[in-house]
Amino acid sequence: MLQIYFLTVLTNIITGLTIAAPFLSTKIEGFQQITEKMENRNYRVILGSVTLITGLFALLNHSTVSMAILGDLIPAITAMAMGVVLIVFYFFSDDEETSKVVKSIKEVSEKYGNILGITGIIAGIIHFIIPTALFL
Repeated sequence: MLQIYFLTVLTNIITGLTIAAPFLSTKIEGFQQITEKMENRNYRVILGSVTLITGLFALLNHSTVSMAILGDLIPAITAMAMGVVLIVFYFFSDDEETSKVVKSIKEVSEKYGNILGITGIIAGIIHFIIPTALFL
């Protein structure tokens, strides 16, 4: 379905911008105003949920635009990873006792969140430009 394809592209780019916003605001002049709006917790959990669900559907859905399964692999994986990061930071943002899995997700996303966000942006843009590419 083309709707899932479009949502995958859109959510990868928007969620990538949200996750990499602190890094991008230091590099792009005027991006700080957008970054402040992206820090809203409700915005982040809704975007994370939509991105995670879209990534799951993209992995399971066969689009006529892309190749079977492998065509949406990287955008689906980046969407699911970014969705999980946003959801984990929403529900487990306090300093309460959390499991080792949640702690490791938070530690990895704090270190490599900018890279994940920029990877999501790049995957979304390339997937939009070249929809029939293998693995993208």
